[in-house]
Amino acid sequence: MNIFIVGLGLIGGSLAEGLHLKGHHLYGYDQDDVVMKETIEKKLIDQDSNIASLSEAELVILALYPKDNVSFMKQYGHQLKPGQILTDISGTKTWMMQEIEKILPNGVSYTSLHPMAGREMSGFNYRSAYLFAHANLMMVKGPKSSPQDEIILRGIADELKFGKITVTDAKTHDELIAFTSQLTHILAVCLMHVDSDPLTKEATGDSFRDLTRIAKINEVMWSELFLENKEALLKMIETFEKELEYTKTLIQDEDQETIKKYLKDAKEKRKTFDIH
Repeated sequence: MNIFIVGLGLIGGSLAEGLHLKGHHLYGYDQDDVVMKETIEKKLIDQDSNIASLSEAELVILALYPKDNVSFMKQYGHQLKPGQILTDISGTKTWMMQEIEKILPNGVSYTSLHPMAGREMSGFNYRSAYLFAHANLMMVKGPKSSPQDEIILRGIADELKFGKITVTDAKTHDELIAFTSQLTHILAVCLMHVDSDPLTKEATGDSFRDLTRIAKINEVMWSELFLENKEALLKMIETFEKELEYTKTLIQDEDQETIKKYLKDAKEKRKTFDIH
């Protein structure tokens, strides 16, 4: 399949390497000339890759930040032709998908993806063809989706060894991600800001390191994602605040029996996440 990847950072570069290994013919574009040169030298993308190659692709993957995906489509989307499939791998969907759908050329279908995979470091140099192995994948359908999209995208996901695929709509996606991804990153960042003791580094164990690993955050991307999903994220923060306040009350009241039940219930619920 002829595939065009827009943006060759961590995710885009990993897609390029993984799909190249599966024999796909890849075109690519990145605003960083050094990245473009290296990607071509490694033969991950066609040496003649440029914006004009958009019309040669059967599948176009937008691997930029949400606002940049919209800007790219406004500038170059007219080059897409009927029969092509457009997708993206962004972390928020509602606003971005609506904006892209407004300008999508007739005959081009659009179904969004969100790979639940990443690394603490960003950029092309940290790519891996195996980044997506066993990772969850969310497939987000909209009014411009076609039945063929899901068939093609599931095939791509299978080649990259993704795990469970969940099909949903943009609003549901953003509500889920506000909890499972965005809130967790905020908690990790807050834990780091709470720290004021110079001895903290000497007193950490696996629990603290695991909880704060994702505080090594890409601040440009995540600040954009937080604000684009503001409504759902604020709701999740408020819900968490209430739960934290409840826990605080149990401790203040020294209600050990209720605390034990509270901890046990959480433990049993977490166990269900490990069942596939």
